[in-house]
Amino acid sequence: MGVYVHIPFCAQKCNYCDFHSVVVGDEESFLAVADNYLLSLRQEALYYREKWGNRPLRTLFVGGGTPSLLPPDKLGATLLFLKETLPFSQEPEITMEANPHSLTLEGAEILRKAGVNRVSLGVQAFQDELLAVIGRIHRAGDVAGSVAALREAGITNINLDLIFGLPGQTEDDWAETLESALALQPSHLSCYGLILEEGTPLERWVSTGLLEVPSDDEQATMYERASSILKAAGYEHYEISNFCRPGFRSQHNLLYWKNEPFIGLGSGATGYVKGLRYKNAPDVQDYLATWKQGTPYYAESALVPLEQEMDETMMVGMRLLEGVKEAWFRRRYQVSYWDLYGEAIRDLLKRGLVDYSEGYLQVTERGLFLENQVSSAFLR
Repeated sequence: MGVYVHIPFCAQKCNYCDFHSVVVGDEESFLAVADNYLLSLRQEALYYREKWGNRPLRTLFVGGGTPSLLPPDKLGATLLFLKETLPFSQEPEITMEANPHSLTLEGAEILRKAGVNRVSLGVQAFQDELLAVIGRIHRAGDVAGSVAALREAGITNINLDLIFGLPGQTEDDWAETLESALALQPSHLSCYGLILEEGTPLERWVSTGLLEVPSDDEQATMYERASSILKAAGYEHYEISNFCRPGFRSQHNLLYWKNEPFIGLGSGATGYVKGLRYKNAPDVQDYLATWKQGTPYYAESALVPLEQEMDETMMVGMRLLEGVKEAWFRRRYQVSYWDLYGEAIRDLLKRGLVDYSEGYLQVTERGLFLENQVSSAFLR
């Protein structure tokens, strides 16, 4: 169980991004809003402390947006407050997202002292022309400096986010990106296929023919290449899009893939507390006004029925390459998934999309490319 904190501020909106984020203005105005935002996060944490109880929290993930845009001392003080206020375990995994252009050695040292022990860098590609097309501010040459600064500061658990299927990206570009990433020896790599989200500039440019993205077959080849190159380099392929050195799985993301409860803090953040799945209002000013009054303002909220929770547990669990253990599911819900989804599982087995071995239902190589069909089979 863990905590997700959303920091919505960005220096520039990326052309593919539909996450809740706000482009910062002048420094004085930004710092004033940031101070109020961090104060609201503290108030929200106090609210959920009463709701959550004493169940130990094992992870804290600070995402965005670009959390590394905030003054490190102020963000660090907020992290320390959260650690003292909420019932964290002795040594929680504390991850912060960062962009290469906004990370300094001094900032990394401050955040390490506040408890950050894992950083996820938004690298995406190692070709400057591709970075420019998708609206990234950093350039490929910035990445090595950021990784070196993190290690010098004592943060050695480093993830690099990469994207394939970018406009104009060739298979050779993708292989070069993978090799450049491996040269930095990260503990974790996330390899995501580009999703053209409706309403984003990139989606408009592709739909009107201004840009062209690799075909589905080309993207499938890129995905296969990532798996082949990274596994040959000693990385474990443990989730559809994620690879790690042994012992370095993302503990926070495992909460999502196992459909466990978590507290979501910040504007636009989602959470799952005592059966209530919620999404905070995505407007920063509304969020600040809400916590001046001391109560949450949800854009969406609903109590999740047990049947739906079981469906969701199977849907997200099948993203893990080890699959879902029948005994674990039965222990959690007092029923076997064969009793609930037997017909759907047998159909997936017949189509070669899943295997059942040693008590685990797991996706096959073929099923990796048809993950949506696998997951949707468990939606009753």
